Amino acid sequence: MISKRLRIASEYLKGFNYLADCGTDHGLLPIYAVKNGYVKKAIASDNKNMPLLQAKNNIAENNLIGKVSAVLAEGLSYLYVEKDVDVVSILGMGGKLIVDILAKADLINVKRLILSANSQNYEIRKFLEENRWKIISEEFFKENQKYYQIIVSEKGRMELSELEREFGPLILENKNEVFKERINKMIQQLKRAKIKALNKETKQKITKRIKVLKEALS
Repeated sequence: MISKRLRIASEYLKGFNYLADCGTDHGLLPIYAVKNGYVKKAIASDNKNMPLLQAKNNIAENNLIGKVSAVLAEGLSYLYVEKDVDVVSILGMGGKLIVDILAKADLINVKRLILSANSQNYEIRKFLEENRWKIISEEFFKENQKYYQIIVSEKGRMELSELEREFGPLILENKNEVFKERINKMIQQLKRAKIKALNKETKQKITKRIKVLKEALS
């Protein structure tokens, strides 16, 4: 059984041909996507041998040898050779690392990016904005008491405000209950921190941050 995050991400693979899943870990997303006919074939890549070995075992157990290939690679370096890849997923890394991988990759034939960072989503949205990728969908959800975002983008132009870069233009537009819960928790934490703060400057910083979070809810 795959995680909620992988299951939601997989929905955005439907209709594409060739998936590159970077940082694949055990290869669960590409296996699930090919098995369910979301994509015809996939590359499961990782820069660590142990997860990749497990991915190879999982691919074999699911009778997908030839349809899902496991590749030891740094980032998306293989896209220079695998010109047919039309959709890329990168899940579970920090935002700056995801940006670094995308900046070095040959994305000319890639039609869609599915990204889910553990942190630094601002960096991802800023990179997309500056490199002519347009956000077409976003998800904000909770799994095992942790909050996750998924950013889906295709080639195009967009202009984002500071608030949209941090929280996501479509997440802000939809403001689902999970998002509201998360922001309200952050506000309450900051209010408690403000009471304990010892100097005026710290209190001012906290007040300013609370104002930004309230703006995200408005």
